[in-house]
Amino acid sequence: MRRALLSALTLATLAACATGPAMPERVTLDATLLSVGMSDGSTCLGPAPETAAETGWSGTLTGCASPYPYTVEIDPGTNPVRFILQEILGERLIRPIATVTITDATGRDRVFQSPEPITE
Repeated sequence: MRRALLSALTLATLAACATGPAMPERVTLDATLLSVGMSDGSTCLGPAPETAAETGWSGTLTGCASPYPYTVEIDPGTNPVRFILQEILGERLIRPIATVTITDATGRDRVFQSPEPITE
């Protein structure tokens, strides 16, 4: 009886270790909002401040089970053609080129590019 109880307790402990906090898997960025898709299927958000977000912003993601600090750094050296397209199509259709760094629950920095780089 004691051995069976000890075995069950050990298995329960190992199962709890296997299911850790959700990790960031993908990001989507527009001029006013960072959306982060997590490994558990949830989505966390990082809204831009109402002023001075042209070069980026930082904060803590909302809607997550754990607080995840993040930084959005918008690339200032963008192709001039892109600026023309933004004027014609609007900023909502043309996503900013940026680097997003999210510190996960283990303290590891996860770095994403937005939009994602084209790979062949």
